[in-house]
Amino acid sequence: RMLTLFQQIDPRCVELSAAVAEHAAHAPQPKLTKVLITSEGLPAVRLHTQGDDFLKETHFLERGDPNRKKEVATQSFLQVLMTSPEGERSWQSPPPEGWRTSYRRRAMAEWATDVEHGAGHLLARVIVNRLWQHHFGRGIVGTPSDFGTQGERPTHPELLDYLAGELIRGGWKLKPIHRLIMTSAVYTEGSQSDAARAAVDTDNKLLWRRQRHRLEAEVIRDAMLATGGILDETLLGPGTLDENHRRRSIYFTVKRSKLASMMVLFDAPDALQGLGARSSTTIAPQALLLLNNATVRDSARAFAARATTDVAPGPDAGATAVRRAYLMALSRPPDETELADALAFLESQSAQYAADGKADGRQLAMADFCQVLLGLNEFVYID
Repeated sequence: RMLTLFQQIDPRCVELSAAVAEHAAHAPQPKLTKVLITSEGLPAVRLHTQGDDFLKETHFLERGDPNRKKEVATQSFLQVLMTSPEGERSWQSPPPEGWRTSYRRRAMAEWATDVEHGAGHLLARVIVNRLWQHHFGRGIVGTPSDFGTQGERPTHPELLDYLAGELIRGGWKLKPIHRLIMTSAVYTEGSQSDAARAAVDTDNKLLWRRQRHRLEAEVIRDAMLATGGILDETLLGPGTLDENHRRRSIYFTVKRSKLASMMVLFDAPDALQGLGARSSTTIAPQALLLLNNATVRDSARAFAARATTDVAPGPDAGATAVRRAYLMALSRPPDETELADALAFLESQSAQYAADGKADGRQLAMADFCQVLLGLNEFVYID
């Protein structure tokens, strides 16, 4: 308080404060847009509704008719997941005086994470099953959105319980579970098939080998930009509909009438409904996109520039650039056959560009080669 009073009476402080206020008055003003927000305690935006903006009570409706109200519907949860003698009251608490929300969502969160009398154990199993599915392509329970009697039985129930227990004991933190899965022996299994084992377990439910699965659409695009060194890693901010933007694909604005073509072709969901697991299709337009898409081509050019930067001119320059490109894209060096094929491809493409009168034919040929690497199965599949 003394500091505040001093700032108001000291001439120098008053002068500086006035200068700051004057400068702030000329700051750019953002364009404000009124939007609908679904939340308790906030004023409603009136559209063509009649009556109250919010229902003070929710009723059971006979045959769904709002004019045939029955008794008031109070908050509760699945009875099979409530073992407390007090029922739903175990997790409900009144909001503080003057609070704008009802605390019903807090009660639901408390019930969902209660491992003693609520849904905590089921929630933990569902979460770790989704994490397992993310890393292996298939969950321990093959129906990630149905853990009921109509869903599949877990292939490894003890493992599912162990991971769920680790999640709970770790304070519901997901990163330790990711680390636990990715440092396990099964995660490092090879993808080679074995006739004897395949005869016993054709679907690989027992995890005797690594099941190959393709990266998600967003990860494919981000990996191409990152390999080219042109991925914009800026966090937060508005989304965009521009398919040529260079930020992570998570910043695509999902608009039903203007979905990103690359996301659609590689099976990204349309966000209109819940999805337990993405499909993974293989169709001809995917190959055409990898050949003709502007983002892919920009990534290939930038990738070629990275691979040839600081490569000394000479007879081994091409081989050095090819090896660097393999390491950047596939994290391994090329074998002798791959190296020979790559060098032959570069020579052929360079000669073709020279015949067309293009002075930068060598760099264009390298961009073509890098685009080939970005289109390999080895680049877009986890093996």
